[in-house]
Amino acid sequence: MLKIKPHSIKTEKGDVVELLTAVECKGIVGNDGRHYLLDLLRMMPPDLNYLPVDVEHISPAMKQFDYPKTHKHRLCCLRQELIDAFIEQKYVDFYRSIALNLSKLRSTESSTANDTTQQTNVEEAKRIVNEISVEDNSREIIQSACRSIGSVKDNEFDVRFNPDLFQPHVTLSQTPAETAADIKLLKEAAEYLVLKQIPLMIQDFQDHSAVPVDGESLSEAMHSRGINIRYLGRVAQLLNQQSSLYYIYDIAVTEILCRSAKHVFRSYTQSVPLHLLSFSISHFLNCFLTIITSPSSEYLSDEFLSSSSSSTLTNNGPINTNSSLTNVTNSSSQKPTNKKKNKKHQQRKQNPFIRNESLDFLSLTSKTLWLQLTNEAKSRYNFDLNCDDIENFLEKYNVRRTCILRSFCSKTGLQLSIREYQFDLANKSTRTNNECFNEEDIINIYPLIKQVPPKPSDAYQFFTTGQQKIQQGLLREGFELISEAHNLLNNVYGPMHPEISMCLRLLARLNYIMGDYQEALYTQHKAVMMSERVLGIDHPQTATEYIHMALYSFANGHSINASKLLCRARYIILACCGENHPQISLIDSNLGLILQSYGDYENALKFMEKSLELNKKFYGLKSLKVALSHHLCARIQSCRGDFRSALNSEREAYQIYKLQLGDEHERTRESAQVLQHLTEQAVVLQKRMNDVVKGQLLMIPSITIQQPSFQNVLEMLNVVNGILFIQIREKDLDLLREELAKQSIDDQQQQASISSIKTISETAEQAAALMDNEVD
Repeated sequence: MLKIKPHSIKTEKGDVVELLTAVECKGIVGNDGRHYLLDLLRMMPPDLNYLPVDVEHISPAMKQFDYPKTHKHRLCCLRQELIDAFIEQKYVDFYRSIALNLSKLRSTESSTANDTTQQTNVEEAKRIVNEISVEDNSREIIQSACRSIGSVKDNEFDVRFNPDLFQPHVTLSQTPAETAADIKLLKEAAEYLVLKQIPLMIQDFQDHSAVPVDGESLSEAMHSRGINIRYLGRVAQLLNQQSSLYYIYDIAVTEILCRSAKHVFRSYTQSVPLHLLSFSISHFLNCFLTIITSPSSEYLSDEFLSSSSSSTLTNNGPINTNSSLTNVTNSSSQKPTNKKKNKKHQQRKQNPFIRNESLDFLSLTSKTLWLQLTNEAKSRYNFDLNCDDIENFLEKYNVRRTCILRSFCSKTGLQLSIREYQFDLANKSTRTNNECFNEEDIINIYPLIKQVPPKPSDAYQFFTTGQQKIQQGLLREGFELISEAHNLLNNVYGPMHPEISMCLRLLARLNYIMGDYQEALYTQHKAVMMSERVLGIDHPQTATEYIHMALYSFANGHSINASKLLCRARYIILACCGENHPQISLIDSNLGLILQSYGDYENALKFMEKSLELNKKFYGLKSLKVALSHHLCARIQSCRGDFRSALNSEREAYQIYKLQLGDEHERTRESAQVLQHLTEQAVVLQKRMNDVVKGQLLMIPSITIQQPSFQNVLEMLNVVNGILFIQIREKDLDLLREELAKQSIDDQQQQASISSIKTISETAEQAAALMDNEVD
């Protein structure tokens, strides 16, 4: 699992010691007789991109990005997720190499061999590997493939890393060739991180398969792909190159700013006197989120200063406020004072809980703070903020001040009082009594504990199997497996855990799809309560739970409650990332449909037009989501009697459907029918208006406008939220069963023919399975 290579090192006495772990790792036997491992800091291979190594160890492709870079420490290691992805890629390359060598061996002409070497893909490699027989010099082929991918063994796939490479006080006892092979493998892993894994994540963002809402979700997306946070600057640079991902770029820049502020704040509070801690934190927040040009010592009361001076006298000795006083004192009076200082200094060394308190924090201003933040962002994340204060930052990046405050408080553990913070009223030139933050706003500072929770393997297996059954259309079997996973998670984690909330959300979705709306609402209500309790009332996942609960509430006839839930979800997303986000577009579409259902057409049209505007930014002008938004706007405009605007909106939807899906598609035909109906209504209205103008009619008679039914609105809500019910006729179902039966017979025959062929080993069969996974 850890992929650690057994290696040998030389001690100071010249003895050779074989290690199975990193050199810092210690093994002890406890008093209970059990064995323990300690100091597991370097169990993962080091990150070559952030180590002070020679330039010759860096590939030319990485030199273009100015690697290697300096970091605050030498404990930069690769993550387990990256190692797993890298090993999987090496596994594919291993069997592709086998297929290429076989194709070379069997080809009769060298030119054919060269063409085959360049053009062999995964499917071709799978076919060739399945046809390997014993007579094909299999041992030489496998050995060549092992050498090409850097396997430790020469007869099977086994890629391992040496964790003690580039350690300054470690002498490896191995040949130069082995060391060069270890460095080459480490270099390839570092290249894979920057050149493959980060672009793949950006591609997932473009495909909207992963949509981070705040800095925490962005960090989780990076960690799930094995990307360390120190690469956040590189991620931001790539996001800036994609115009459709500007909202994630703003999230990344905000995360860089808040993490840099966290590091500065941590060192800032180390020397603050405890009785001035609340005042110092409020002063830091004022310098961070407003503009403070003068030091705060001018506005600190004399009582605070006197108490601080007495505290400093008792803890650190007297303060030399006047140099002339020190000149007047004689040498006889200095001797006992020096003795007291030395005694205090010795006590401070012995007791680490004594603080080095000072009043240096009083000299902090917005300019000095933002200079520190800029340097911190550059040194840790290699990103240039180029901002002198918060106003400059807000002008340059589309970020709300409340989003920065929320992110900073969640990272530092600050608890502030709930009130309306008037940032705009704070004086931007000089500090006055009308400041934004004061010491009474600071309620508490709580510790942040990072941990890796255990993952129950049985429950995880049930959950993944249930998801596969659901994808195959076996909803009842999938529901039973997810329920079993939910029971196991309750036994392992207890009644409250984010994984249990995820199971409840999926169970509610299955109940809704199977038609049990009341049970879906009841289960989703439990998921909402658990998410609020475990993750927090302002967490983006809680907003997602609100959106699901709003859909189920509307299905049960509670349209007013559904609109309230959506407004709450919208407020949470605004607090997390602002208004420019795909989640806001989804919420506005739901709100527009629900408001339309009970006749509030004005507000419904506002929300729907906002959703259309956001969809154009995120998905493009000719995407299907934009076409759906045009169609929904046309529905609301027709209900208002504005047939001209409805006709224009539906015409846009029809053109997009025709371009993307063709003339014969079902959506294109439905849009054409709606367009024809709106045209007829517009013609009738225009004729009657002409009759009024000519004097044939005294007033425009009312036109009968058909209001959307409850079932029709519910169907559109399902489409917006990604739930599609496919109606299959019985004749089509019989044809589908016959096709599946025929396909199963063909698969059995193919397996029988493959089993008759002698393969080189079981490894080749594993290769075929791996190739299938990559093709899928």
